[in-house]
Amino acid sequence: MGAGASPLPQPLSSLSLSSPRPGPGPGPGRLPSLSFPRNKRRQRQRHPLSLSLSPLRCSPSPQTQQQQLVEELEEPQQQTQQTQTFLSPSSLSKLQTLSSFSRTHHFPDNHKSATLLIRPMLDPEIDAVSDLLSQSFIQTLFLPPNYVKLLAFLVKNYLLGRRALLPHATVLVGIYYSADTDAQDQHAQLACTAEISFDERGANAASSTPFPPPDCPYICNMTVKDSLRRKGIGKRLLNTCEDLITEMTDKRDLYLHCRMVDEVPLSMYRKAGYQIVKTDSFLVWLTLQRRKYLMRKTLCDDVIDSETQQQASSEGSWVG
Repeated sequence: MGAGASPLPQPLSSLSLSSPRPGPGPGPGRLPSLSFPRNKRRQRQRHPLSLSLSPLRCSPSPQTQQQQLVEELEEPQQQTQQTQTFLSPSSLSKLQTLSSFSRTHHFPDNHKSATLLIRPMLDPEIDAVSDLLSQSFIQTLFLPPNYVKLLAFLVKNYLLGRRALLPHATVLVGIYYSADTDAQDQHAQLACTAEISFDERGANAASSTPFPPPDCPYICNMTVKDSLRRKGIGKRLLNTCEDLITEMTDKRDLYLHCRMVDEVPLSMYRKAGYQIVKTDSFLVWLTLQRRKYLMRKTLCDDVIDSETQQQASSEGSWVG
């Protein structure tokens, strides 16, 4: 009830019948009078509206991104403490793993020094990630360009919901730094992103078909910026996702989807060791979607360690 609204009437059970008073007036046939008990305290009661305004947050500087990442990943722990619901020791350990996780890849790029930093997404980066995913979805769904803003709004709400599932799911982003070899200034831009669900609690309820096992790790919404493709960024992002999964869960069967018409990603997945386990039915065309493969790879710690050492020796170094 808003401010200034009249109080609710008394319930019928609170009405009292008063006996006739002696004095002039009708005799025995006089009707009893109704009296409403007054409740001044209730009449004075008001329900003012309370507004909560969150302070605006600006993008952090590169020096404070890692600290902000730690603080944001610890927010679920603080919220559960306030509501008297505590995270399990396993969940707390996974939050700490996410807060400290990052991979840095060094490689030459047209006579320039280029660096790709892959880490969990920060809150101020949700808008940029939404725009990147929207541009990718516009191309794959053959939608007109004027749908980008609407699609970005929907994707942003989706990402906000996925962040609430930490540490059972996360979104990785790749920040691409390029600079002239003779200059000190670096230019940073969002290069890629990928979403990972680690267990059944983080699994997407509206997963694509063919459906992957909900209790197994799953990679989706992986894309690379158009201007930065054909540089090996997608391969490094995929390897980083696999590296994080081995740290977050003991399960080694990893799943992802690939459209049948996407020959370049399909070739990359096959070279990385993924195999096709299921294929979409022709009936998916009735939903205006492309047929997809469900692909699986069994991760092996020894294989991942050897791939890491090979990339470090041939391309630069990995910094954890």
